[in-house]
Amino acid sequence: MSFTIRLMQLDDLSSVVKIQSDAYAGHFLESADVIAQRFSLSPSTSWVAEREGKVCAYLVGYWSKVGKISPLNAPFTLIANADCLYLHDLALFNEVQGHGLAKLLIKAAIDYSREEDAIAIALMSVQNSVDFWRKAGFSEYTLLDDEQYKNLRTYVADDAPAIYMVKYF
Repeated sequence: MSFTIRLMQLDDLSSVVKIQSDAYAGHFLESADVIAQRFSLSPSTSWVAEREGKVCAYLVGYWSKVGKISPLNAPFTLIANADCLYLHDLALFNEVQGHGLAKLLIKAAIDYSREEDAIAIALMSVQNSVDFWRKAGFSEYTLLDDEQYKNLRTYVADDAPAIYMVKYF
């Protein structure tokens, strides 16, 4: 299977919502409005994978600071003096899993972050994905203040932990 990785465009949002519905349990489904708001504030930090013109995976990111967590399904604002790219959401249609798409999308984000002189990439590991992210070079980050731990808890679902992880360059 051959895939193309490219920057996300506004007209990809309906596909992103469908992929999200296919990939996540109800707790992690974010509204189309929240997804659109994040994309509109940071359009150069989100990518899609497509095959034969059909979007089948995506990675939504935005600039942040290491240790700063935006609550799930809440609007966010751009951070002054951002130092890392926060990977907010990575999802694939079930039918294209196992073809290395996640790695290709993560590589696009890493390459872009390095070009922009970020010090790191951060993310929230959910749905028992810690081992996947560790294999990609991410480590748990525990130097969070009380407000950030409160925000982290918005990602906990069905007794599966939410773990904030960072990959430094």
